[in-house]
Amino acid sequence: MSLSKYESTQETTNFARVARIILGPCTDVLRAVLAKEITPLNLIKHFNACISQNKKLSVSQEQEQLIYGGNYLEFDITLLYVLFRNVSSISPHATKWGNNPNPTDRSVSANIERIRIKRNHYLHIKHPSISKTDFEQEWKQFFQIVKELEHYLGSSTDFQDAVTAIKECSMDPGVEQSYTQKLRIVENLQDLVNTLNEELKRMKNECAEKSWKG
Repeated sequence: MSLSKYESTQETTNFARVARIILGPCTDVLRAVLAKEITPLNLIKHFNACISQNKKLSVSQEQEQLIYGGNYLEFDITLLYVLFRNVSSISPHATKWGNNPNPTDRSVSANIERIRIKRNHYLHIKHPSISKTDFEQEWKQFFQIVKELEHYLGSSTDFQDAVTAIKECSMDPGVEQSYTQKLRIVENLQDLVNTLNEELKRMKNECAEKSWKG
């Protein structure tokens, strides 16, 4: 099996950087915003109130357990967004939750929405690659979103610094290629094992047939 289409390029590396930004500082800054807005104890109270009011929340049983566990560090973007939209006191942006915010709307909810939209876009993208030009544009947007949310938090610039670091850190395609080569080796070994197993099965059948005839 050829793995050439899985080899690293600058475009796939750009995609990997975007994925790291979304799953790293973007998710972490949302966790920090939720922590600023509501304590774990009050989150549980508000969540239970929503349930008692028969308010439909798109939350799985596993996500419910995370809410009752109260560890925000375990919340992913999907769960965070549901809580921002239904449980927190953050006002919806001008075009309302679930819709694309106006480009000029730099409110907290608008930036939360932008992260959700970007996360969904890249989660379902068919070709995991981003051109240099598109990556530069995307990176600027991510940086602005994180910067504005961090300004709202009134804390340090840790999340902004992380976005910058991911843009500039070493992600050598040669290193990624070495793992691809190792995968090829494992795949070849598996083919060899399968061949040996088939040969062993054939020999056992032959021996059994001879024994029965004898």
